[in-house]
Amino acid sequence: IASEEGFTTYMMTPDKDYGQLVTDRVFMYKPGMKGGEVEIRGPKEVCELYGIDSPAQVIDLLALEGDSVDNIPGCPGVGQKTAAKLIQEWHTVENLLDHTSEIKGALQKKLTENADQIKFSKFLATICTDAPIGIDPEQFLRRQPDYEKLSSLFAGLEFRQMVKRLPVAEKQKTASTPAAADGYVASSLFDMTETAPIAEATEDVPHLRYNPDNVVYSITADVDAVVARAKAADAVGVAVYAVGEDDMTANWIGIAVSGGTGQAEYITVPAFDGERRELAGRLALLFAGDKGPLIVCHDVKRLITLLRREGVELHAPYYDTSVAHYLLEPEMNHTLPRVAAARLGYDTLDFTADTDRVRKRGEAVPSGEESLRFCEAADITLRLYPGLRDEIDREGLTPLMNDIELPLVAVLASMEWEGVRIDMNTLSQLQRNFSTRLDTMEQEAYRLAGVRFNIASPSQVGEILFGRLALDPKAKRTKKGGYSTTEEILDKYRDAHPLVGLILDIRGLRKLLSTYVEALPQLVNPRTGKIHTTFNQTLTATGRLSSANPNLQNIPVRTDDGREIRRAFVPDPGHLMLSADYSQIELRVIADISRDPEMTEAFLSDTDIHRSTAAKIYHEPLDKVTDEQRRRAKTANFGIIYGISAFGLAQRLHIPRSEAKELIDGYFRTYPHIQQYIERAIESAREKGYVTTIMGRKRMLPDINSRSAVVRGYAERNAVNAPIQGSAADIIKLAMVRIYNEFNRLGLKSKMIIQVHDELIFDVVPEELPVVQETVTRLMTGAHRGNVPMEVASGTGANWLEAH
Repeated sequence: IASEEGFTTYMMTPDKDYGQLVTDRVFMYKPGMKGGEVEIRGPKEVCELYGIDSPAQVIDLLALEGDSVDNIPGCPGVGQKTAAKLIQEWHTVENLLDHTSEIKGALQKKLTENADQIKFSKFLATICTDAPIGIDPEQFLRRQPDYEKLSSLFAGLEFRQMVKRLPVAEKQKTASTPAAADGYVASSLFDMTETAPIAEATEDVPHLRYNPDNVVYSITADVDAVVARAKAADAVGVAVYAVGEDDMTANWIGIAVSGGTGQAEYITVPAFDGERRELAGRLALLFAGDKGPLIVCHDVKRLITLLRREGVELHAPYYDTSVAHYLLEPEMNHTLPRVAAARLGYDTLDFTADTDRVRKRGEAVPSGEESLRFCEAADITLRLYPGLRDEIDREGLTPLMNDIELPLVAVLASMEWEGVRIDMNTLSQLQRNFSTRLDTMEQEAYRLAGVRFNIASPSQVGEILFGRLALDPKAKRTKKGGYSTTEEILDKYRDAHPLVGLILDIRGLRKLLSTYVEALPQLVNPRTGKIHTTFNQTLTATGRLSSANPNLQNIPVRTDDGREIRRAFVPDPGHLMLSADYSQIELRVIADISRDPEMTEAFLSDTDIHRSTAAKIYHEPLDKVTDEQRRRAKTANFGIIYGISAFGLAQRLHIPRSEAKELIDGYFRTYPHIQQYIERAIESAREKGYVTTIMGRKRMLPDINSRSAVVRGYAERNAVNAPIQGSAADIIKLAMVRIYNEFNRLGLKSKMIIQVHDELIFDVVPEELPVVQETVTRLMTGAHRGNVPMEVASGTGANWLEAH
C-alpha cells in the first residue's frame, strides 16, 4: 500500500520470508550486529543471495526447504542448495511437481511422496498482501508523546521501570512528595525506642510512603488494649511477619494490627515457646469470632497456620485481599506491594527502589524495620479491602468469592497442616532400582552413539544427534548456535533413531529420581514426620490449584515409573488411603455447556466416551473400534477443544496432515454443537474481552482482538478452554469446601490431605470408611448438576497407588 502511495519502504528484518516482498520501492533493512555495517537488500541483492531470478521465488524456496522457526515443513531431505537448484531449473514448485518424472533417483521419490506437503508449505510461506488495511500517512507522523496517558497505561500494566523513565515521573515525584508522611503509631512489646512527635495524618495515601523519622514507637506491653481496640472495629487489617517460606516451619516474629484510624500497632512475638504461647492466648480473643471484627489479611492461610502452631484457631470471619485480587486480575502479580501499587498507586517499603524488586514471601526484613514494614502492610491491606470487595460485587464474583474461594483458604490450611506420610523403605528401593537402570540405559546410549558423551548436556546431545548422526540437516538451533534438544523437539525425532527415545527415557527417569525419590526425604518435617506441601490458590490463571515442595501435580501418572512414586505416599499407621477422582470431568463440562446431544447421550448411557467418539468418526460399531482408533479419538477429544490444529494433531499422532484434518472434520461432523460452542466462545470473548466459567470465574483476554495472528490465536484458544478448565476447577473446589464442612459437622477423624488435578486423597480411619466414601462421592457428584452428570470413581489401599 505504501508503495502505491509513492513511499519508499524499509522492512527492518533479517527474516528470509520477507524477501518475497522486495521490489524497487520496498527494501529489507538489516541492522549491523553490535554496531556493524547496515545491510540493505533490494531485488538484486535478494536474487544474488539465494540464487534465484525473482524475489517472489523466495516463496518457492521456502516451500521446498521449509522453515522450522515458522513451522513450515517443506520437503524432507531437501536443503537450501537443492531447493535453489530446483527453482533455478523449474522456476516454481507447481512446474517442478508437474515434471517430477524428469527427475532421477531418490529426489524424485521425495518430491512425489511429499507433493501435498510442498503445496501446503508454499501456502504457509506466502505472506498475504491483499488484507483490507487502509493507511493514512498522517498517522505515521512523529508527534510529542502524551506522557500522562503513558504513565497511567504503564502503571496499570505494572511496567514500573518504564514509568520511572518517563519525563512525567520525575515531575510527579517532586509534586507529590509530602512534607510529612502518614501518622502511624507502631507499638512494640520489646522495642524500647523513645517517643517522638506524631506526624500529622493525611488522607492522600496514594503516592506516599513511610518516613521512618515521623513514625512513633510507643513503649507498651499492653496487648490486651490492642485486642480491645481491634475488637471494637468493624474490620481490622492484620499482617504477620514470619521468616521462612514454609508456614509449618517458619519462624514467627511479629504481628501488626490496623484498625483503620491511621494507626497500626505492631507486636513482637517472643522467641521462647512459653512466652509465645502466652501471647497467642491473649491474641486469641481477637480471632475467636465472638462479636469480633472482620479479619482482613493478604495471606490468611499463613495466619491460620501460625496461630494453629501456638494452639489458637481462627474462628473470626476473614477476608483475603490476595484472593480477591486474584479473582479480579487472575494473570497479574498478587503480592501486597504489587497490588498496592496497582490499586492505590502506593509504593510499599517492600519494594527495592533501585531494582524494582519485591521482598519475597518469608524473606527477612532489615533489622529495626519490622514494626515499620508490617504496620504499613496491615494498614494498606485494610485500605485495599473496600475497593476490592466492591469491585468483586460489581463484577458478579461475590458468590464465587464467598462460597468457594474464601472458605477454601481454611480447607487448604487444614490440608497443609495434616500433611502426608512418606514410606522411606519404598523410596530407598526406588532409588536403587532407578540408579541401576540408569547405568544400564546410559551404557546403551553410548553404544548407540558410538562414543561416550554427557547425556545431561543439551549441547552434547545436540551434537551427537544432529552433528554426528545427522538426523536432520535443518535441525532447529538455539540463539547461541547450538542445537535445540528440548523434549518437545526430540519427541519429533523419536522414530528417526533409537537413541532419541532412549535419551528421553533417561531424562524422564533422572527427573523422577532427583525431583521425588531423592528430594522427598529432605522435605519431611522433623516435628511431624510428614511432608506438608504448600497449595497455591492464586497462581494459575485458570483457577486450578497448584502445589509446591513437593509439586504433587507434576508426578507423572502415564508411566509405570511415575506411578511407582505414589506408592511411597502412605496414610497414618492403622489408617487407609482413599482416592476419589472425577471421571472425564472436562469432557463432561464441554458436553454440558455446549449441549451437544451426541456427546451428552454417550455420557448418559455410560459408554466409553473415546470409543464412542471413534465409532462415530470412523463409522464403525462400538465392538469393532480398534485400540488405535480409540487412541486417536481420545487425542482428538482432548486436543480439538483446546484448539489443536491439523498440523499439531498430525505431529502428536504421527500421521499425515491430511489424515489429521479429516479426523478433525469428522470430529466436528460428529459433535457439531461443540464446534458451535467454540465459535460462540471466541465471538463472545471478542465482544466482552473475557470469558466466564459455569460459576462465574472470569478469564480476561485483552489480546483477543490483537493484530498479531500468533497472539490472537493464543487468546482464542484460551477463550475456548478457560471456561472448561476453570469450570472443572470450580467444581472440585466447591466439592472440597463442602466435604471439609461435612467432615467437621460429623466430627470425623478422617482428613482430606491431597488435591491433584481432578483427584482428592483422604487419610481414613477404617471404621469411618463407609461414611467417608459415601459423603465424598455424594458431595463430589453434587458439586455441579447440569445436563451431564458428574461421575466419581473411588478406591482404597495401603498407599496412594493402591487407592488410585
